[in-house]
Amino acid sequence: MKGIAADGYVHDVFISYKRHQEWGGWVKLHILNLLDTYLSQELARKPDIFIDERIEPGADWPMRLGHSLGRARVLIPIMSRDYFSSDWCLHELDLMHGRLRRYPDTRLIIPLVRHDGEMIPNEIKRIQSYDIKKFSNPDLQRKTPRYEQFSDMFNEIAPSIAEAISSVPEFDEVWPNECINRFNELYLATNGESPKPSLDTFTIKSAVLPNQPPRVRI
Repeated sequence: MKGIAADGYVHDVFISYKRHQEWGGWVKLHILNLLDTYLSQELARKPDIFIDERIEPGADWPMRLGHSLGRARVLIPIMSRDYFSSDWCLHELDLMHGRLRRYPDTRLIIPLVRHDGEMIPNEIKRIQSYDIKKFSNPDLQRKTPRYEQFSDMFNEIAPSIAEAISSVPEFDEVWPNECINRFNELYLATNGESPKPSLDTFTIKSAVLPNQPPRVRI
């Protein structure tokens, strides 16, 4: 696990996406690569981008995930229909959205939308997003016109992502513990080892926490 920076943060970007055998490769080969390529130019250093594949085998998954999200500067959710059927994705989004509500003048969530967006909660729809539908192909090949367009898009948006990274609020030590506690409760709930937790979350039609009042409504 990478050491904590002087300002309390660890990761510049936390990529939130629904795990899938094919789409995971697409995220790693294309999204991660292009973000790294263009943010390096804007930040004048290599960005630290967290993706769940960085969690070491044998690590405490909820704790490692919570630590990483809690110490991330910016969340980039890759929004698809199945994203909103994932309790883990919803909680990642909700936890960062809670931080954004506290600091509404910052840009802590930068959505990449690869579907029509009808499932996106209203409060998230208000956040400027980027449409990547035409590049959503798990077989997308480099050195093709479509990939060049995809690359050009990241070149265009990298300055605003870098600005968001550079303009985050002062780190709060509460954030990692909040995320770790939430993910621990979610892990126990999804594995049937405890009663369904009482969480203040915007769970959207969540099978795990169906009776909680949503913070963000569709």
